[in-house]
Amino acid sequence: MKLNNKQFAVIGLGRFGMALCQELSSQGAQVLAVDVVENHVKRAAEFVSHAVVADCSNEETVLELKLDDYDVVMVAIGDDVNTSIFTTLVLKESGVKAVWVKAKDKYHAKILKKIGADKIISPERDMGIRIARNMLDQRIFDYLSLGSGLAIAEVVVGGKHFGEMINQHPCCQSEETSILAYKRGPTLHNHPELTTKLEIGDILIVAGQEKNIIEQLRNL
Repeated sequence: MKLNNKQFAVIGLGRFGMALCQELSSQGAQVLAVDVVENHVKRAAEFVSHAVVADCSNEETVLELKLDDYDVVMVAIGDDVNTSIFTTLVLKESGVKAVWVKAKDKYHAKILKKIGADKIISPERDMGIRIARNMLDQRIFDYLSLGSGLAIAEVVVGGKHFGEMINQHPCCQSEETSILAYKRGPTLHNHPELTTKLEIGDILIVAGQEKNIIEQLRNL
């Protein structure tokens, strides 16, 4: 799916912010990359739509960049917690639609929540949870909690379900979950026919209530 009708701004071009810019750009999104370090901005300029040296903890800068026009602004500032907090506050007060923020730790996250960050990202914690789930259950290729009791899981098809149709798979047996797509080899099949027969190694992309997904996995 291409995102070329979406506009994103990423403030802070450390490893996390730079990787975010690269992935969004590769998917066709319009990306504005911002940092106070000129060398970081020059690197990002090689693949993003726009890249500028600027301090977004300054209200005039935020207004000048028209960040309220963007669909999502990600504050990916690393270890400088104070700058992250001030930047988030300025963005919210300037009417930015959606402010996502990378949190350094749980205390940083609590402050961000209090000042109105729309989504708080804890990369190390979130990745740790995903890896732990994968280690505990190798039927799960990947897992992402979406909050509010929702999740997306990539479930590997084993020999037990070889030859079954998609609508016979346990992950398709609840109204609280749905199969969005499946991957066979390098190919992603969106909106799959439910009568498609499964092969060993297929990966089902399942979305829905987290408790229902976990319950269905117990039946695999």
